[in-house]
Amino acid sequence: MVALHRPFPSFGLFAVVVGLVALTRIASAAPPPGDPAAVAKVTNLNKKALDAYAKQDFEAAKDLLKQALDVCSSAGLDQHPITARTHIHFGVVAIAGFKQHEVGLKHFRKAIEIEPDIKLTKSLVTPELQDAFEEAVLAGNGPAGGEATPAGGGDDNAGAGAGEAQGGEPAAGGDDDDGAPKRAPKPKPRKKRGDDDDDKKDDEASGPGQKGSLFLGLTLGSGAGIASGSAHGDSAHKLASAGFAPGLLGQVKPEFGYFVTPTTLLSIAARLQYVTGLNGETRCGASGTAACTPLTTVGAVLLRATWLLTDGPFRFTFGGEIGGGYIAHAQAFPLVSTGKNPANCGADQMTQCVDALLGGPFLIGPTVGFFYELGDSVDLVVGLNSELGVPNFTFNFDLDAGIALRL
Repeated sequence: MVALHRPFPSFGLFAVVVGLVALTRIASAAPPPGDPAAVAKVTNLNKKALDAYAKQDFEAAKDLLKQALDVCSSAGLDQHPITARTHIHFGVVAIAGFKQHEVGLKHFRKAIEIEPDIKLTKSLVTPELQDAFEEAVLAGNGPAGGEATPAGGGDDNAGAGAGEAQGGEPAAGGDDDDGAPKRAPKPKPRKKRGDDDDDKKDDEASGPGQKGSLFLGLTLGSGAGIASGSAHGDSAHKLASAGFAPGLLGQVKPEFGYFVTPTTLLSIAARLQYVTGLNGETRCGASGTAACTPLTTVGAVLLRATWLLTDGPFRFTFGGEIGGGYIAHAQAFPLVSTGKNPANCGADQMTQCVDALLGGPFLIGPTVGFFYELGDSVDLVVGLNSELGVPNFTFNFDLDAGIALRL
């Protein structure tokens, strides 16, 4: 009778090992844990950011990506591929949109730390971005890369959410196209308490936007206000009480300053006013009855402090100014209708006098307005500036607009 033998024990052990390896491989290919709702929200924010980037609305793209990173942080997705992809997009916007090369490298490196085999999103690749990404890879000692294929085979045309698979679920690590297994990510150093806050503050301080410290501006405008006192041309011309008076024709204001902080500007401005509409007095000439040359220019120098109150390309401003000089207002005085009279103007002493009321020489007042960022260093500047003048009283308002450079 032939004896029955039990299966060789080593074969059973081998089968168990193979099964464990297979389970480990399946588990490693599974998407990392995360709130599906949060992942979907971040993916949608990435899609909107890419739409804004395509329209060259870089500020909107930056804001959307900031929101996405905030969601990733609050939802515990710090090591999720969707967070890595968001950092890739932030780096693209920083470098291509705002020309902030170092900021872009920082976000590329963060993406590589999370997912070492991540690639640039295909639809966004340019030679400039490719070079920057490769520089980030080398700086982080990551794998050679920068290929134009999104990580995990994601659909970058639909928003490229960290290597999304079909059906909208984010895909995690797997095999590369050549069948070679992906390299396991290097463990991230444990952060100390407060490091996340420091990173966030650093992003805010060095993120996309104008970063220059020097300010050069030139504005044009006109003003009006109330004034009183004796006129410049003839002291006999005097207002008993303050009244409205225009500042004809207008003024030009060159300005030079320095940003002591990203939102605080200290500057010095010259107010050069060209005065029109005056006809002088009748105290000139050998007979003392000829019309004198009327006043045409006055000037003032003002020290200013300006604060930028809002973030983004449209920035409201508030501040104040103090200085010395004069502000002129054109004021018509009553015509004495009893024939020739020294109180009248013109060579015939029968013309109504339009004389200048000068306010100052001490000037002080608040300012409001806005900057609109037209590019990396160019601003449209609009301001409503007020000047209270004493001891020659005036309370004047200037409306000015022009161009400024932040270098």
